[in-house]
Amino acid sequence: MTFLYKVRLFNRIKNKKMPETQETFEMLKNYVDEFAVGLLLYNPEKKLLSWNQQVLNLLETTNEDLKKENIPTVRNQIDELLNVGDMLERDLVGLSKPIKLKKTIASDGNILLLAFETFQETVGEMSHELRRPITNIKTLTESLLLGAKNDPEISQKFLEQINGEVDRLTKLVNALLNISKIKSGKLSQAKKKINLKSKADDAIKLLQPIADKNRTKITNELSDGYEIFADAEQIDHVIQNLIENAIKYSPEGSSIFIRPGPEAGSFQIDDTGIGISPNEITKIFERFYRVDRTRAKGSSGLGLSIVKNVIDLHGGKIEVKSELGKGSSFIIHLPID
Repeated sequence: MTFLYKVRLFNRIKNKKMPETQETFEMLKNYVDEFAVGLLLYNPEKKLLSWNQQVLNLLETTNEDLKKENIPTVRNQIDELLNVGDMLERDLVGLSKPIKLKKTIASDGNILLLAFETFQETVGEMSHELRRPITNIKTLTESLLLGAKNDPEISQKFLEQINGEVDRLTKLVNALLNISKIKSGKLSQAKKKINLKSKADDAIKLLQPIADKNRTKITNELSDGYEIFADAEQIDHVIQNLIENAIKYSPEGSSIFIRPGPEAGSFQIDDTGIGISPNEITKIFERFYRVDRTRAKGSSGLGLSIVKNVIDLHGGKIEVKSELGKGSSFIIHLPID
């Protein structure tokens, strides 16, 4: 059987032209194992039915563990893709290579997940975002060299802009490095019980100048003994990013609340900001995605992506509830041990 014919058969599965996806998958098992793309086949009840050899390599697991669905690094992440109806793809966190999963639902209700490396895609995104501040710095520097430096007022303005672009570039590079460490599984964790109220107080103190500028009131409603089980340094990034994001996307005079979540070990950050439309909620955790670009000046577009990746790495989940014009709630659910 030629490779082209194998691809056509696979496309027939993917394009939902066969009534029994599992039967077709198994019939072509020897050929499916040769695909460079990883495949996972689930029934409509989300039970794993079959897979190919390549997915074992990509998910860094074995036949026996996959059969038991004993893949703790990415189990919650796969479950999220399976169970969120309008989520058609997502990046996996904690593996040694950047892996993306894409979901296809066949006509018989079976679910096919395609797994593949996304190195080139990631490089392309990074290049696009890095190019902008570099281009701005280059343009401003050339203007100074061509004579603008002779005008003290203009040269001062251009130097301030260059300094701002360098700060933006530094923030972007640091964020990209953090994401790279998380996604590659190279970010070590030291989970322990930590006092969440104290962590929230530290974040409020750090972000108070930004809040004051926007006349935003931040209230910590956590009790003194409220604890979560997490990596202290990484949870700092989560709290700070969520509060900063709430300030950024709230009108002047708004309020932000840090509260206990619906179960032990969870917490939530609520705001009275502009809200998020339903069709954007599943997109806000994507790299470089910005809900309102008019408010995103100076933003790396990576804050919420880092939050999501850290929570995934903890084996937890993040839930978003929002209403346009009334505000948003970001609810963090973490394992308690």
